[in-house]
Amino acid sequence: MEKETKTNDELSERFEAAFNRIHNRLKATVKQSDSDAFVELLHISARNHASVRAHLDELKQYAKLRNAIVHQKTEANYYIAEPHQEIVERIEQIDKMLSEPAEAMSIASSPVHIVELDTPLVQVLEMIRDDKMNEYPVYEKGKCQGLLTGKEILKWMANTHANGKIDIASVQVKDILPEKNEYIIAFVKRDANIFDIEFTFEEHQSRNKKLEAILITPDGSSDELPVGIITSWDLTKNNDVILEQ
Repeated sequence: MEKETKTNDELSERFEAAFNRIHNRLKATVKQSDSDAFVELLHISARNHASVRAHLDELKQYAKLRNAIVHQKTEANYYIAEPHQEIVERIEQIDKMLSEPAEAMSIASSPVHIVELDTPLVQVLEMIRDDKMNEYPVYEKGKCQGLLTGKEILKWMANTHANGKIDIASVQVKDILPEKNEYIIAFVKRDANIFDIEFTFEEHQSRNKKLEAILITPDGSSDELPVGIITSWDLTKNNDVILEQ
């Protein structure tokens, strides 16, 4: 009986330890909150992080179980209520997944095809046809100058067509790219993870700024060539990678 009680207590201790690690992770993930209550942080985080959202209902149930375990604890290291082995293994699995999120590069498009200000439009159109890509970072002397998209090209062609015949033979990227590029891009380091990406999109959204793309560079600098590019669509279409356990 003593051995069984010890085993049950060990399960409760493992459950509580995993729960506390998840709670601390939520505190670190949610930057703007007046409360550090587990369930409140859970709901806020779930709005912006697919990996948390996928386990929302489970974690809410675990919060109830945790309260029952802690409130019925009669003395140090002695629990009246105890979780089943399967529950403990499951919360530890979720804890590991949240503690070791997938790398940002796992959902990024790579390699990244860049263009320069003097790249001919004809060449860009060929790249769009061959690469099936719609976003091209624009660089000059090794520094990012903006983002050229298929939408920007179509907009330019429509405006040019309205003024007469379109002759693209001599047109270069600098003729299309507005002086003030309307597309917002951000930069993250090569070792960034999914949470870093989701937080970056969340941060811009909270300021009513639409982030078009995130460029992944070795040290997160705009003075470096990108090794990967992530759009908001990449977050949606790669949910399986984000939720991988």
